Amino acid sequence: FIGWPMALAHAGWPTHNGPAVVVTAQRQIARDDEVRRRLMTAVTVHFSKIPIRVALRYLAHAAHVNLFVYWHALAADGCGPSTRVTVHFTHPVTVATALRFSLAALAAGGPSPLGYTASHGLLMVGPRDLLAMQVVTRCYRLGPLMLVSTRRHPALSHRLQAIGILKLLENTADRSAWVDNGGTVNIARYMDGTLIITASERDQWRIQRILTALAAQVRRRNRKITQR
Repeated sequence: FIGWPMALAHAGWPTHNGPAVVVTAQRQIARDDEVRRRLMTAVTVHFSKIPIRVALRYLAHAAHVNLFVYWHALAADGCGPSTRVTVHFTHPVTVATALRFSLAALAAGGPSPLGYTASHGLLMVGPRDLLAMQVVTRCYRLGPLMLVSTRRHPALSHRLQAIGILKLLENTADRSAWVDNGGTVNIARYMDGTLIITASERDQWRIQRILTALAAQVRRRNRKITQR
């Protein structure tokens, strides 16, 4: 089993909109998912040397989301609310795209790359290293990720399957952030059929998508096995 999730990672995991396998912080996850959904709103952008404060407020208003900016951290990089940016698109783009380009323009020449994340129902903007430090711990049930056939073979225990799933996550969701890969942020452990993962909000979102997609593949495979 350890080999096939790794193959899945290399092949690319599918898009799946079904229920996630996360079992904690459901309300918070729903709020953050709603923020991400709203960032897909189309918007027209013609910023010509306008203060970044105005640009960010415009984008947040267009997406109907609440905005929080780590201005103190940006100030350390020489950026402030009045720092001006120029971003033009010849056609409507998503708020997320406009946000990425605006932050790239703001960070040009600065020491710290800038980014954003959805956390606690807010759109949060700041240096990526600072956003990565905003970690949360969530638990993910492994039941929906277990193959029917392996439950009948002691050699392929739940623990071995959990190791395979964990390796999949460590190689697909921000590989360099995991402690096991030499990083300093993401930590995971297996206990009583549950993966307990501490990671940044952005990586938790990636993990949720990966596990939900994996659960969908397992359901299809288990259905075929039981129909034999």
